[in-house]
Amino acid sequence: MAKTAAQVADLGMKAGVVPDEGIYQMYKNRSWLWGRNGAGYFAVQRRRFNAWTSDKGKLGYGDGIWFIPGGGKLCFRAKWGGAGGDANALSCFEHRQSGRIIYQRRIPDGKWYVFRSSHRNLADEFMKLKYGDHVTRKEKRIKAM
Repeated sequence: MAKTAAQVADLGMKAGVVPDEGIYQMYKNRSWLWGRNGAGYFAVQRRRFNAWTSDKGKLGYGDGIWFIPGGGKLCFRAKWGGAGGDANALSCFEHRQSGRIIYQRRIPDGKWYVFRSSHRNLADEFMKLKYGDHVTRKEKRIKAM
């Protein structure tokens, strides 16, 4: 039975913090595919973060770093460029775990949601983390435009 957003939020708040090593293992050398809206790659080497985005047909790219500040958090700081101009941005996500279920929310005021279910669920955001660099080739094409 599907849980309501309020129930998921309550469970997320009560769940335990995902250890730093768990965050690292989830993201290292993986690309987070954001559908048609882009993707971000979390390289182990020098903790490089790079991404491409597409917002209302406007292509952009981001170059920066990713880091784990503790407390179940993953952050990436990037300089974003593209048709809309340049900007620096910091994005952070918090992760909590109860059993095999991982909850995630964007910090500071995102809503909790099930990031990884207790069973394999293709609809989970976790399933969008794919091993390897699925970003750099497209990012280079966007930069060349």
